[in-house]
This record gives sequence, C-alpha cells and structure tokens, in this order.
Amino acid sequence: MVLILLLVFWATLIFVMSSQPAVKSSQTSSKFVLKIIDVVYCDFDALSTQQQTGITRTFTFIVRKAAHFLEYFILGLLSSGVAVTYSSKKHNLGFIVSAVFCVFYAIGDEIHQYFVPGRACRFFDICIDSVGSIFAILFIALIVRVYKRRKLGEINEKKEIN
Repeated sequence: MVLILLLVFWATLIFVMSSQPAVKSSQTSSKFVLKIIDVVYCDFDALSTQQQTGITRTFTFIVRKAAHFLEYFILGLLSSGVAVTYSSKKHNLGFIVSAVFCVFYAIGDEIHQYFVPGRACRFFDICIDSVGSIFAILFIALIVRVYKRRKLGEINEKKEIN
C-alpha cells in the first residue's frame, strides 16, 4: 500500500511540476545551473559574454533533460515496485504494464505541458522520460531475477542436503 501511495504522490508531483509556467520552471532550473557552473568553472566571470551564454545554455539543456530522466526513473522504480508487489508470480507481465504506464504517463505529461503558458509538447522529452522509466524497470527486473536465482539456489541446496 505504501508503494502505491508513493507512486501516486510522485505522479502528482510530476504533474504539478509540469503545470509550472515556463518562466517559473526556468527560474528553478537556472538557480541550479548557476550553482553547477560556479563549481565547474572557477573563472566563469572572466569569460566573454558569448562564452558565458554558451556554457549556460549547454548546462541548462543538460540539467533539464537529466531532470526529465531522473523524475521518470523514479516513476519507473515505483511503478515496477508496485508491479512486483502485486503481480504474484507473473513479474514479467507486471514489468510490461509498468513500462506501458510510464510511457503513457510521459505522453500525457507532454500533452498537458502543451497547454501550460510558455511550455511545449516535445517528442524528445517523451523519449527521455520513457528511457528513464524503462532503465528503472530493467534495474528492478534484474534485482528480482538475481533474488529468484539465489532463492532457487538455496532451495536446491536444501534438497541436496536432505
């Protein structure tokens, strides 16, 4: 039940963040980008305005796309956690349902952003979101597989001892 609540909370958080107008969203990421630039470029202020603008644009792009990836990676972790918890023995089907849910949520999120002032619906963002969630789902699937193999190995060891 906790995983379901966390999943609903996280999906709601994604929706709320996507509801921010472009100005607000840009302000949030700009603060983060400037802190990163301060750490990476000690002599940033000594660079030309053109160089500063280029660096800022590059870091802004990277940070914003990494945020997309990370928020959907977490969505994928939570949705696959729910799938494993509630799908009994059919984990593969649960992982597929989880992936479909995350991809459709990403599509819906981008469509939603189309109606937010200054925001847009971008296919590239849908791809980044989908890849982030699928990486998380594959990560959980790998953990489940390793766990099952270890458990099966323990059962076989007990049979051999008896």
